[in-house]
Amino acid sequence: MSFKNRNSIKCIILILLASILGCKKDFLDTSPTEQVDADEVFKSLEKIQIAMTGIYDLTTTASNTSAYSHNMILNADVKGGDVLIVSTGNYGRFTNGYQFVETVTSYEPTEYWATSYQIIANTNEFVDKIPSSPLNESQKKRYLAEARALRAEAYFWLIRWFAKPYSLDPEAAGVPIISKPLGQYDTPPARSKVKEVYAFILEDLKFAEQNLGEQNSIYRMNIPAIQGFLARVYLTMENWPEAVKYAKLARANKPLSPANDLLKGFFSPTSEWIYAMNVRTDDNQGLLGVHSFYEPYDVGYSTFRATTEFFNSFAEADIRKKQFLVKSSVNADANTAIYRMKGEGYLINKFDYTTTTARNQVLIRSAEMWLIEAEAEARQGITHETEAKLALLEIQRRAGVATTVSPNTGDALIEEIMTERSKELYGEGHKFFDLLRTKSPVNRTGSTSHWKIVNYLPGDKKLVLPIPQDEINANPNIEPNPL
Repeated sequence: MSFKNRNSIKCIILILLASILGCKKDFLDTSPTEQVDADEVFKSLEKIQIAMTGIYDLTTTASNTSAYSHNMILNADVKGGDVLIVSTGNYGRFTNGYQFVETVTSYEPTEYWATSYQIIANTNEFVDKIPSSPLNESQKKRYLAEARALRAEAYFWLIRWFAKPYSLDPEAAGVPIISKPLGQYDTPPARSKVKEVYAFILEDLKFAEQNLGEQNSIYRMNIPAIQGFLARVYLTMENWPEAVKYAKLARANKPLSPANDLLKGFFSPTSEWIYAMNVRTDDNQGLLGVHSFYEPYDVGYSTFRATTEFFNSFAEADIRKKQFLVKSSVNADANTAIYRMKGEGYLINKFDYTTTTARNQVLIRSAEMWLIEAEAEARQGITHETEAKLALLEIQRRAGVATTVSPNTGDALIEEIMTERSKELYGEGHKFFDLLRTKSPVNRTGSTSHWKIVNYLPGDKKLVLPIPQDEINANPNIEPNPL
């Protein structure tokens, strides 16, 4: 789908995808789907609510081949190196990403680009039309804030996949910034610089933080979620003081859950969940969610494995090592659970998938915020190391691996924090982007598990996804990424 066509998609798409709010059938049937004008959507609060729900559905609902956010989380994991996709029996899913052989026609970059800009196009309709809608001023602020937060989330995915890291080259070509609806005959824009895209993301998130108001559902943008994204963005930009500030704000009222909650399958919200995808049985995500690929019993795809090196990095006392305990079968007694290798790596039981395909997916939790705080403090030097160690201890104490602050300092402390981050957040879509932002190589040499050995230094063209051919064909102003 071309860039220009994506940005003229009618908001009726959002309505058709909506199901959380229980749309009335007669409302959905009022007009042919290709002929409903976007203006019609913004004439009542009911329709606006449904349209907003549709944007969330765009981020979660599976097509026949992908589930957007789930897919990006999984691809970021398999590129990161701690986990791998099995070499056979997985229907080819994620093997391109794992091997870093994507092309301009590969499914993943095409899907990420197309769906991200579809989300952006629909949020732009909100930004354009909410001010003249019949909502009161408070409602207008809330919907504008929510739309802009979702737009920022989409751009944060895009800029990390399709451009060099901010920490490596903020002047590099980023992605096109679209801040308003494009008409059929509008000229599609060129790529903005990386730093310009990040500035745009920050502008949207700051507006959202100031204007969203009270929103308690973790399945929609809320203030702690927006602050969590700000912490992530500032960490990626190496703005350490702001990363610390927003990590603290995001986790303020989200205490870490008890240690045993780490073994309950990561599908039911706990006290530390800040933002998540609500996965329902009618969403058609089924086998394409994160839980399906990680579960160990062949109920889903069950094709992700932990490398031997990653598995061995967990101390015996670490409760998170129990996330690798797997029973002899789904219905077997708990006492049959052992650490099991299958294929190239260890089976993983962090994500439960044994009873239903509708498994909610956490996107931000307070554990990550503690780790952002620890890292950002440590990177500010010795005068901040006490705060860094105390934040790190919160995670280590919960895991059962420490009762006192770390004796490490300097680079050794930072390395300890990054190692803890890998153990705590694997399966949640962070490792590859952590390697990129810290200017670390993607290096599998010496691994006994990986069936594809790679060693890419920071800035290697293989670490950036290619701009899809559809976009190159449709947009004369687009600059392709080197292949």
